[in-house]
Amino acid sequence: MKNRFLKWVLLAMACVQIVGCQAADTQQAAEESTEQATVEATTEEATEEAVEEAQEAKLYLEDINVDDYVTLGEYKGLQVIQSKPEVTQEEIDSFIQYTLSSSRSLEEITDRDTVQNGDVANIDYEGKKDGVAFDGGTAAGYDLEIGSGSFIPGFEEGLVGVKVGETKDLTLTFPENYQAADLAGQEVVFTVTVNSISSYTTPELNDEFVSNFGIEGVTTVEEFEAYAKEGLEMEAENSYRTNVQMQLLTLAVQNATMKEPPAELVAKYKNMNASQMEYQAAMYGVDVETFIQGYYGVDMATYEAEMEAGAIETAKQALLCYKIALVENLQVTEEDINTSIEANYAAMGYPSVETFKENVDLKEYKDSLLLDKVMSFLMENGEVINEVESLQ
Repeated sequence: MKNRFLKWVLLAMACVQIVGCQAADTQQAAEESTEQATVEATTEEATEEAVEEAQEAKLYLEDINVDDYVTLGEYKGLQVIQSKPEVTQEEIDSFIQYTLSSSRSLEEITDRDTVQNGDVANIDYEGKKDGVAFDGGTAAGYDLEIGSGSFIPGFEEGLVGVKVGETKDLTLTFPENYQAADLAGQEVVFTVTVNSISSYTTPELNDEFVSNFGIEGVTTVEEFEAYAKEGLEMEAENSYRTNVQMQLLTLAVQNATMKEPPAELVAKYKNMNASQMEYQAAMYGVDVETFIQGYYGVDMATYEAEMEAGAIETAKQALLCYKIALVENLQVTEEDINTSIEANYAAMGYPSVETFKENVDLKEYKDSLLLDKVMSFLMENGEVINEVESLQ
């Protein structure tokens, strides 16, 4: 988790994306979901609190006397091993297949009325434990693909053979390792009504399908394959660059002598990560604890300990980057800031440059650009050995 945490904070503009716009996104996500209203109201409140805490911990890099915390060691000429990025035809085909699957549509089945494996059953359901409905166990008009493994064992299998309009009680037991502790290993009864059955229709890959995407200059299958290859190559290059930079930064930290970072800086990064978790949980319509347990497979105590350690390590890396920037005279100018905003405001969900500047902490944005500039400097002044060559 620590590596994910560090990459998230140190990549260019990550800080701004979280503090500047995700509180609004979380509120929108909560409004769009009706099935988890209570959970999302709690999540929205917690997100706003996390963002407020992050905004209160306004310790910027320029406010810190970095010499009190960092004595640099070797940071130029460092060597790392990393495979060169390569995109295979199999990856291109997989991307295209994913695109087709994502564009599939539901068509109601009218020539039979019994649920079969592979069908999409539109259902209403209510789950009860000891005769009492439990949180998150009730929904109406839910489309469930039978055989997808989306629900607990026995649920989907129990609907095979049920007719449209029929209601069936399913007596099931939650897995022992289920993320909600109050349901783990517990026997429950789901009352399920099948409203209709449908099947997915996947479109054919042809020029008409490609043209409907509205991608400029891409109207044929051949052009779409070239477009997919270019996008995958760009993604692979970005991943390669990030991995190299993080390895170099890790080495630079190991070579340096560092003291414990300011508590305010640690708190800022910790709060920013908390805000990100709140946002992601809201997008899934669950509370943070459920999201952490389901996505990371750890309990909250373990997660919070790792988050604390990650925030401390991130603060150290940020301080080291700032120290390198001062020594190497790396600066972020107003022109740099404006150029970056102009290039990225739309992708970050803002209608104009002015709106971006009104809603984003520009000093935080400047810090993120400086960190990115130092990461690029480390890469330009380091040596990357291809993993294949290193084994020869």
